[in-house]
Amino acid sequence: MHKEHSPPKSIMHLQMALGITVSFFVIELAGGIFTNSLALLADSWHMLNDASALTFALIAAWIAQKPVDLKKTFGYYRAEILAAFLNGIFLWIIVIFIFYEAIMRIQSPAEVKSLDMFIIASAGFVANGISAIILSKSREESLNVKGAFLHVLTDTLGSIGAVSAGLIMYFTEWYQADSLVSFLLGILIFYSSSKLIRESMNVLLEGVPRGINVNVVEQKIMGFKGIKEVHDLHVWCMTPTRICAMSCHIVVETNVDRKKLISNLITTLKEEFGIDHTTIQIEEEGYPKAVSEH
Repeated sequence: MHKEHSPPKSIMHLQMALGITVSFFVIELAGGIFTNSLALLADSWHMLNDASALTFALIAAWIAQKPVDLKKTFGYYRAEILAAFLNGIFLWIIVIFIFYEAIMRIQSPAEVKSLDMFIIASAGFVANGISAIILSKSREESLNVKGAFLHVLTDTLGSIGAVSAGLIMYFTEWYQADSLVSFLLGILIFYSSSKLIRESMNVLLEGVPRGINVNVVEQKIMGFKGIKEVHDLHVWCMTPTRICAMSCHIVVETNVDRKKLISNLITTLKEEFGIDHTTIQIEEEGYPKAVSEH
Protein backbone atom coordinates (compact mmCIF):
# COMPACT_ATOMS: atom_id res chain seq x y z
CA MET A 1 0.00 0.00 0.00
CA HIS A 2 1.47 3.36 -1.01
CA LYS A 3 1.96 6.22 1.39
CA GLU A 4 -0.75 8.80 0.77
CA HIS A 5 1.36 11.80 1.81
CA SER A 6 4.47 11.03 -0.25
CA PRO A 7 3.28 12.25 -3.69
CA PRO A 8 2.02 15.66 -2.38
CA LYS A 9 5.33 16.11 -0.56
CA SER A 10 7.38 15.48 -3.70
CA ILE A 11 5.09 17.75 -5.73
CA MET A 12 5.54 20.54 -3.21
CA HIS A 13 9.34 20.19 -3.41
CA LEU A 14 9.21 20.20 -7.21
CA GLN A 15 7.08 23.35 -7.21
CA MET A 16 9.48 25.17 -4.88
CA ALA A 17 12.51 24.16 -6.93
CA LEU A 18 10.76 25.17 -10.17
CA GLY A 19 10.00 28.66 -8.85
CA ILE A 20 13.61 29.22 -7.83
CA THR A 21 15.02 27.79 -11.07
CA VAL A 22 12.82 29.83 -13.42
CA SER A 23 13.65 33.04 -11.56
CA PHE A 24 17.40 32.52 -11.78
CA PHE A 25 17.26 31.28 -15.38
CA VAL A 26 16.00 34.73 -16.37
CA ILE A 27 18.69 36.40 -14.26
CA GLU A 28 21.53 34.25 -15.64
CA LEU A 29 20.36 34.53 -19.25
CA ALA A 30 20.22 38.31 -19.04
CA GLY A 31 23.53 38.31 -17.18
CA GLY A 32 25.19 36.08 -19.78
CA ILE A 33 24.12 38.40 -22.59
CA PHE A 34 25.17 41.48 -20.62
CA THR A 35 28.58 40.14 -19.62
CA ASN A 36 29.19 38.29 -22.93
CA SER A 37 29.99 35.10 -20.99
CA LEU A 38 29.42 31.76 -22.73
CA ALA A 39 29.92 29.90 -19.45
CA LEU A 40 27.16 31.95 -17.86
CA LEU A 41 24.92 31.45 -20.90
CA ALA A 42 25.64 27.71 -20.81
CA ASP A 43 24.73 27.63 -17.14
CA SER A 44 21.54 29.60 -17.85
CA TRP A 45 20.53 27.16 -20.62
CA HIS A 46 21.22 24.33 -18.22
CA MET A 47 18.92 26.13 -15.79
CA LEU A 48 16.27 26.31 -18.52
CA ASN A 49 16.65 22.57 -18.95
CA ASP A 50 16.29 22.19 -15.20
CA ALA A 51 13.09 24.24 -15.39
CA SER A 52 11.83 21.99 -18.20
CA ALA A 53 12.85 18.91 -16.23
CA LEU A 54 11.03 20.16 -13.16
CA THR A 55 7.95 21.01 -15.23
CA PHE A 56 7.94 17.55 -16.82
CA ALA A 57 8.46 16.05 -13.39
CA LEU A 58 5.52 17.98 -11.94
CA ILE A 59 3.19 17.00 -14.76
CA ALA A 60 4.32 13.39 -14.58
CA ALA A 61 3.92 13.33 -10.79
CA TRP A 62 0.36 14.62 -11.11
CA ILE A 63 -0.45 12.08 -13.83
CA ALA A 64 1.17 9.24 -11.85
CA GLN A 65 -1.28 9.86 -9.00
CA LYS A 66 -4.25 8.92 -11.20
CA PRO A 67 -5.80 5.66 -10.03
CA VAL A 68 -5.72 2.39 -11.94
CA ASP A 69 -8.52 2.09 -14.47
CA LEU A 70 -9.70 -0.37 -17.12
CA LYS A 71 -7.47 1.21 -19.78
CA LYS A 72 -4.34 1.55 -17.64
CA THR A 73 -4.36 -1.55 -15.45
CA PHE A 74 -0.87 -0.81 -14.08
CA GLY A 75 -1.74 2.82 -13.44
CA TYR A 76 0.06 5.87 -14.84
CA TYR A 77 3.45 5.50 -13.18
CA ARG A 78 5.28 5.24 -16.53
CA ALA A 79 4.49 8.92 -17.16
CA GLU A 80 7.33 9.72 -14.76
CA ILE A 81 9.75 7.52 -16.71
CA LEU A 82 8.79 9.10 -20.02
CA ALA A 83 9.41 12.54 -18.50
CA ALA A 84 12.84 11.45 -17.29
CA PHE A 85 13.73 10.13 -20.77
CA LEU A 86 12.64 13.33 -22.52
CA ASN A 87 14.64 15.40 -20.04
CA GLY A 88 17.76 13.43 -20.87
CA ILE A 89 17.29 13.90 -24.63
CA PHE A 90 16.79 17.64 -24.16
CA LEU A 91 20.04 17.79 -22.21
CA TRP A 92 21.93 16.23 -25.14
CA ILE A 93 20.63 18.98 -27.43
CA ILE A 94 21.91 21.60 -24.98
CA VAL A 95 25.33 19.91 -24.91
CA ILE A 96 25.65 20.13 -28.70
CA PHE A 97 24.89 23.85 -28.56
CA ILE A 98 27.41 24.45 -25.77
CA PHE A 99 30.20 22.56 -27.57
CA TYR A 100 29.58 24.44 -30.81
CA GLU A 101 29.65 27.84 -29.12
CA ALA A 102 32.73 26.93 -27.08
CA ILE A 103 34.66 25.95 -30.22
CA MET A 104 33.71 29.27 -31.85
CA ARG A 105 34.85 31.17 -28.74
CA ILE A 106 38.19 29.34 -28.57
CA GLN A 107 38.89 30.31 -32.17
CA SER A 108 37.85 33.90 -31.52
CA PRO A 109 38.07 34.74 -27.80
CA ALA A 110 35.62 37.43 -26.70
CA GLU A 111 36.05 39.85 -23.82
CA VAL A 112 33.87 39.05 -20.82
CA LYS A 113 32.71 41.35 -18.01
CA SER A 114 34.29 39.11 -15.45
CA LEU A 115 33.24 40.77 -12.20
CA ASP A 116 29.59 41.00 -13.18
CA MET A 117 29.74 37.41 -14.39
CA PHE A 118 31.22 36.29 -11.06
CA ILE A 119 28.46 38.03 -9.08
CA ILE A 120 25.65 36.58 -11.19
CA ALA A 121 27.18 33.09 -11.23
CA SER A 122 27.54 33.20 -7.44
CA ALA A 123 23.85 34.04 -7.08
CA GLY A 124 23.03 31.16 -9.44
CA PHE A 125 25.13 28.81 -7.34
CA VAL A 126 23.15 29.74 -4.22
CA ALA A 127 19.83 29.27 -6.06
CA ASN A 128 20.84 25.87 -7.43
CA GLY A 129 22.12 24.80 -4.03
CA ILE A 130 18.79 25.65 -2.40
CA SER A 131 16.86 23.77 -5.09
CA ALA A 132 19.14 20.74 -4.76
CA ILE A 133 18.62 20.65 -0.98
CA ILE A 134 14.83 20.85 -1.43
CA LEU A 135 14.71 18.05 -4.01
CA SER A 136 17.13 15.83 -2.08
CA LYS A 137 14.36 15.26 0.45
CA SER A 138 12.23 13.47 -2.16
CA ARG A 139 14.78 12.07 -4.61
CA GLU A 140 14.30 8.43 -3.52
CA GLU A 141 10.55 8.49 -4.24
CA SER A 142 10.87 8.08 -8.02
CA LEU A 143 13.26 8.15 -10.96
CA ASN A 144 11.36 11.23 -12.07
CA VAL A 145 12.22 13.25 -8.95
CA LYS A 146 15.71 11.77 -8.89
CA GLY A 147 16.19 12.95 -12.48
CA ALA A 148 15.11 16.46 -11.54
CA PHE A 149 17.45 16.37 -8.54
CA LEU A 150 20.38 15.27 -10.73
CA HIS A 151 19.66 18.10 -13.16
CA VAL A 152 19.76 20.68 -10.39
CA LEU A 153 22.78 19.10 -8.70
CA THR A 154 24.68 19.12 -12.00
CA ASP A 155 23.74 22.76 -12.51
CA THR A 156 25.05 23.52 -9.03
CA LEU A 157 28.41 22.09 -10.05
CA GLY A 158 28.14 24.05 -13.30
CA SER A 159 27.65 27.24 -11.34
CA ILE A 160 30.87 26.50 -9.49
CA GLY A 161 32.58 26.31 -12.89
CA ALA A 162 31.10 29.62 -13.97
CA VAL A 163 32.18 31.24 -10.70
CA SER A 164 35.70 29.86 -11.16
CA ALA A 165 35.86 31.14 -14.75
CA GLY A 166 34.78 34.57 -13.58
CA LEU A 167 37.55 34.70 -10.99
CA ILE A 168 40.20 33.49 -13.44
CA MET A 169 39.24 36.06 -16.06
CA TYR A 170 38.97 38.88 -13.52
CA PHE A 171 42.51 38.38 -12.25
CA THR A 172 44.23 37.21 -15.46
CA GLU A 173 42.06 38.47 -18.36
CA TRP A 174 42.50 35.01 -19.92
CA TYR A 175 39.10 34.91 -21.61
CA GLN A 176 39.52 31.43 -23.07
CA ALA A 177 38.81 30.17 -19.56
CA ASP A 178 35.15 30.93 -20.33
CA SER A 179 35.15 28.47 -23.25
CA LEU A 180 37.13 25.80 -21.42
CA VAL A 181 34.75 25.90 -18.46
CA SER A 182 31.86 25.63 -20.92
CA PHE A 183 33.41 22.45 -22.35
CA LEU A 184 33.65 21.00 -18.85
CA LEU A 185 30.03 21.94 -18.19
CA GLY A 186 29.01 20.21 -21.43
CA ILE A 187 30.84 17.02 -20.46
CA LEU A 188 29.24 17.12 -17.03
CA ILE A 189 25.78 17.61 -18.52
CA PHE A 190 26.33 14.80 -21.04
CA TYR A 191 27.42 12.37 -18.32
CA SER A 192 24.42 13.04 -16.07
CA SER A 193 21.94 12.93 -18.95
CA SER A 194 23.39 9.68 -20.35
CA LYS A 195 22.86 7.95 -17.04
CA LEU A 196 19.30 9.26 -16.83
CA ILE A 197 18.52 8.09 -20.38
CA ARG A 198 19.95 4.62 -19.72
CA GLU A 199 17.89 4.16 -16.57
CA SER A 200 14.66 5.42 -18.13
CA MET A 201 15.16 3.39 -21.33
CA ASN A 202 15.68 0.23 -19.29
CA VAL A 203 12.30 0.75 -17.68
CA LEU A 204 10.55 1.73 -20.93
CA LEU A 205 11.99 -1.36 -22.66
CA GLU A 206 10.88 -3.46 -19.66
CA GLY A 207 14.43 -4.50 -18.88
CA VAL A 208 15.40 -6.29 -15.70
CA PRO A 209 15.46 -3.80 -12.79
CA ARG A 210 18.86 -2.79 -11.50
CA GLY A 211 19.97 -4.99 -8.63
CA ILE A 212 18.09 -8.10 -9.80
CA ASN A 213 19.86 -11.01 -11.52
CA VAL A 214 17.43 -13.22 -13.45
CA ASN A 215 19.71 -16.25 -13.11
CA VAL A 216 19.70 -15.85 -9.34
CA VAL A 217 15.90 -15.53 -9.33
CA GLU A 218 15.62 -18.70 -11.42
CA GLN A 219 17.98 -20.59 -9.11
CA LYS A 220 15.99 -19.45 -6.08
CA ILE A 221 12.76 -20.73 -7.65
CA MET A 222 14.38 -24.03 -8.63
CA GLY A 223 15.50 -24.43 -5.03
CA PHE A 224 11.94 -25.05 -3.89
CA LYS A 225 11.04 -28.68 -3.37
CA GLY A 226 8.71 -30.05 -6.00
CA ILE A 227 9.73 -27.70 -8.83
CA LYS A 228 11.33 -29.52 -11.77
CA GLU A 229 11.66 -26.72 -14.32
CA VAL A 230 11.27 -22.95 -14.77
CA HIS A 231 10.72 -21.33 -18.17
CA ASP A 232 9.41 -18.14 -19.77
CA LEU A 233 10.75 -16.12 -16.84
CA HIS A 234 10.35 -12.33 -17.11
CA VAL A 235 11.19 -9.59 -14.59
CA TRP A 236 10.40 -5.90 -15.15
CA CYS A 237 9.06 -2.85 -13.33
CA MET A 238 6.71 0.10 -13.86
CA THR A 239 9.26 2.44 -12.28
CA PRO A 240 12.48 1.66 -10.36
CA THR A 241 10.57 2.18 -7.10
CA ARG A 242 7.05 0.98 -7.94
CA ILE A 243 5.55 -2.36 -9.01
CA CYS A 244 8.42 -4.74 -9.62
CA ALA A 245 6.76 -7.59 -11.54
CA MET A 246 7.66 -11.14 -12.48
CA SER A 247 5.95 -13.83 -14.52
CA CYS A 248 7.04 -17.39 -15.21
CA HIS A 249 5.91 -20.96 -15.84
CA ILE A 250 6.96 -23.71 -13.45
CA VAL A 251 6.80 -27.45 -14.00
CA VAL A 252 5.94 -29.22 -10.73
CA GLU A 253 5.67 -32.77 -9.47
CA THR A 254 2.19 -34.26 -9.24
CA ASN A 255 2.09 -34.62 -5.45
CA VAL A 256 3.06 -30.99 -4.61
CA ASP A 257 0.85 -28.80 -2.42
CA ARG A 258 0.46 -26.11 -5.09
CA LYS A 259 -1.28 -23.53 -2.94
CA LYS A 260 1.46 -23.67 -0.32
CA LEU A 261 4.19 -23.63 -2.99
CA ILE A 262 2.83 -20.50 -4.67
CA SER A 263 2.39 -18.78 -1.31
CA ASN A 264 6.01 -19.50 -0.34
CA LEU A 265 7.27 -18.35 -3.73
CA ILE A 266 5.40 -15.05 -3.51
CA THR A 267 6.76 -14.37 -0.02
CA THR A 268 10.36 -15.27 -0.94
CA LEU A 269 10.39 -13.24 -4.15
CA LYS A 270 9.06 -10.20 -2.28
CA GLU A 271 11.47 -10.46 0.65
CA GLU A 272 14.66 -11.31 -1.28
CA PHE A 273 14.18 -9.46 -4.58
CA GLY A 274 11.51 -6.83 -3.92
CA ILE A 275 9.22 -8.41 -6.53
CA ASP A 276 5.72 -7.44 -5.41
CA HIS A 277 3.62 -8.37 -8.44
CA THR A 278 3.96 -12.07 -9.22
CA THR A 279 2.24 -14.19 -11.87
CA ILE A 280 3.15 -17.88 -11.87
CA GLN A 281 1.62 -20.51 -14.13
CA ILE A 282 1.84 -24.07 -12.80
CA GLU A 283 2.31 -26.84 -15.32
CA GLU A 284 3.09 -30.54 -15.45
CA GLU A 285 5.55 -32.30 -17.73
CA GLY A 286 4.44 -32.41 -21.36
CA TYR A 287 2.32 -29.27 -20.97
CA PRO A 288 2.07 -27.44 -24.35
CA LYS A 289 4.17 -24.27 -24.80
CA ALA A 290 3.44 -21.17 -26.81
CA VAL A 291 5.78 -20.40 -29.71
CA SER A 292 7.14 -17.29 -28.00
CA GLU A 293 7.99 -19.01 -24.70
CA HIS A 294 11.62 -19.54 -23.79
